[in-house]
Amino acid sequence: IGIAFANENGARWHYDEKFMVDTIEAAGGTALVQWANYDQTKQENQVDNLLTQGIDALILIAVSSNMSATVEKVKAEGIPVVCYDNFIQDAPLDAYLDRDNKEAGKMQMQSAMDAIGGEGKIAIIHGEPTSSVVLGMKEGYDEVLAEYPDVEVVLEQYCEAYSAEKALKYAENALSANNDDIDAIICTADVLTLGVLPALESAGLAGKVYLTGMDCEVAAMQAVYKGEIGIDISTKIDDCATRAAECAIALVKGEEFEYDELITNGEYEVPKIFVPIVGVTQDNLEEWATSIAPEGWITMDQITAEE
Repeated sequence: IGIAFANENGARWHYDEKFMVDTIEAAGGTALVQWANYDQTKQENQVDNLLTQGIDALILIAVSSNMSATVEKVKAEGIPVVCYDNFIQDAPLDAYLDRDNKEAGKMQMQSAMDAIGGEGKIAIIHGEPTSSVVLGMKEGYDEVLAEYPDVEVVLEQYCEAYSAEKALKYAENALSANNDDIDAIICTADVLTLGVLPALESAGLAGKVYLTGMDCEVAAMQAVYKGEIGIDISTKIDDCATRAAECAIALVKGEEFEYDELITNGEYEVPKIFVPIVGVTQDNLEEWATSIAPEGWITMDQITAEE
């Protein structure tokens, strides 16, 4: 089974890899893993390489949601495709696994609205503009914001390839343009949130400007503990990665698998599996770390460690 990852910029992806590979190997299979680091041409070449190695199924964590041609090429070889995390538009996918990104966006934004009293200035810093994760979270943001007419969005920017450097620059510019008068900065992922944090620290605003994240990286959880990040979204990636591998194995064997709903994708119907999410705050941080986070992900000692 081939596994083509979009990138390894973020702690979570090596956990996804571990759970997928362990599941495939436990079933007697072999996993062939590739990393594209947000280069679409590179990923397309890697998929071609996996095809030449004779894979029986492909788990694709796509660089872009506009990779239907790649999926069609794989399918033309009679090889099933499991789409993971970034939904590929108009493609004949055999399965799609992801969190409910709109719900994740709503969770972040509602938490921010509660924290700032539903009024004030906010900045929104998105990740990769072609990512279905980003687009889904934006839907959630916009739905919540529609209920808060007294909130002014002073900045909304996208960071190609989830660039922490761009996130920092956007945050610095927004703070400068608003004389540091920003109540919340909403970020779609920890790589961006942790990129923004130095700007807040430099301005003496860390812990004062409400900040959101997603992926629950160790540095982000330390910031939640200190009160510098208000909420971080945790995805049950152990469940998600394991189920993706199980789907791929079932497809190779011609067996059925359970899914939550059929979604329309252009002219195709795709089975979708939703994976649970949890909003992690100071209030439930210890419970999350000790009983919800994937095994081996983090300890409270790491979270509370002084730099």
